[in-house]
Amino acid sequence: MPRRIDKEPNRRVKPMRILCLGLTRTGTNSLALALQKLGYTPYHGSECFKSPPRDFNLWIEAMTCNFFNADPNRRPRYGREEFDRLIGPYDAVLDIPASMFWEDLLLAYPDAKVILTTRDFDSWWTSMDKTLFRFMRMPFFRAWSYIDSQEIGPLYRMSELVWRIFCGNCYEKDACEAAFIEHYRRVREAVPGERRLELKVGRDGWEVLCPFLGEEVPAMDWPREYSARALNDHIDLAFWEAVRTILGWVALAIVVIVVAAAVWMGRYGGRHHDEI
Repeated sequence: MPRRIDKEPNRRVKPMRILCLGLTRTGTNSLALALQKLGYTPYHGSECFKSPPRDFNLWIEAMTCNFFNADPNRRPRYGREEFDRLIGPYDAVLDIPASMFWEDLLLAYPDAKVILTTRDFDSWWTSMDKTLFRFMRMPFFRAWSYIDSQEIGPLYRMSELVWRIFCGNCYEKDACEAAFIEHYRRVREAVPGERRLELKVGRDGWEVLCPFLGEEVPAMDWPREYSARALNDHIDLAFWEAVRTILGWVALAIVVIVVAAAVWMGRYGGRHHDEI
């Protein structure tokens, strides 16, 4: 069965150097900016918005092939070749959905260093409950995903698969805590300590990251980006953009109805009146 990824060229132009396997909302955006300052080319989950629906749909396909594949012989799993096609121009990868593929990425890029961004669970849960899980729980976006095929639709479907892998789409605190603990336990067990750096959000910065990467500590503050408030602003913006689109459709429908009624009255209304 043909796959979207097979139509993509192999674009691996530099070795994959860093795999950040921590969960989203654990400082991954700040880390991506820090890596940029050090000369890396990181692929953060937000990169998907630069080329929707291409990236969203490729990650949807990747999750379908690797996690929900009834017949891998017909639809092969994503491995080194597929990831090179998907994120070839980048030498670091962070955030969701990539962190769901941590086992596949470790196999695909055995020479890459691993960074595990971490955060206190209660703090992480509070942030997720107010932002990304809020997005998933909004019936509006679920309905809108069937209408918008360019951005919100693919984003919602991709996100739904991410959280299906992570927590079975259960957004209750207990279920998420168990999944959170299990994710970090499995990564720690799979990656030797000498290959892995744990970076705690809000505490660690250049002085922890740079020695691990063999880089000099830059003379600048550690970047702190994408707060929960900023993320919620993006969610609200997407909601109101969708509402404006719907209102535009309603207004257009009203105009069409009025024009059609006027045409009908002009053609048939007078004739009917004469016949009477």
